[in-house]
Amino acid sequence: MATRLRSRHHYGYDEYLRYERDSALKHEFVDGEILAMAGGSRRHSALASRMSATLEMARGGGCVAFQSDMRIRVLATGRTTYPDASVVCGPIEGDPADPSRETITNPTLIVEVLSPSTEEYDRGEKWVDYQRIPSLKEYVLVGQSARRVERYRRLADGTWSYLDATEGVVELVTGAKVSLAALYEGLPD
Repeated sequence: MATRLRSRHHYGYDEYLRYERDSALKHEFVDGEILAMAGGSRRHSALASRMSATLEMARGGGCVAFQSDMRIRVLATGRTTYPDASVVCGPIEGDPADPSRETITNPTLIVEVLSPSTEEYDRGEKWVDYQRIPSLKEYVLVGQSARRVERYRRLADGTWSYLDATEGVVELVTGAKVSLAALYEGLPD
């Protein structure tokens, strides 16, 4: 979860980008605040790595898979995050407010690995903002403390369908097939 770096100053997005460029750590940007991201556990890192590998191995033509270093901005709200994994299908759209063009605005799929400290945030305000990304077709939550993959998929009418899986294979909109047995096999504590 992101924690507040400084809460008494309202930063502009350009200030955030300058701060982020010079920082060794990653930060999210929410409502004018720069939020430091907490480090992840071995289990979290392994799950994120396996999800990234699954997305990369299954990506079709015209799709690019990214791991957690890719910054995503929700243009409708300004929220800027580093999801655990993401995919863009089609041309990559950079954030017009980011002169470095290192921030993307059109993910097709976003994956977040849940942690005790991030679960409420990932299911709550972050998910509310992610739904405002017009290109987003799927949001995937991966359980860290329990074998569980949840998939939200945008339907043609703009509503979201929900799948909660604790076994079997979850097929994603990009064509990736997530085997829960393989995803959770031999994970570190």
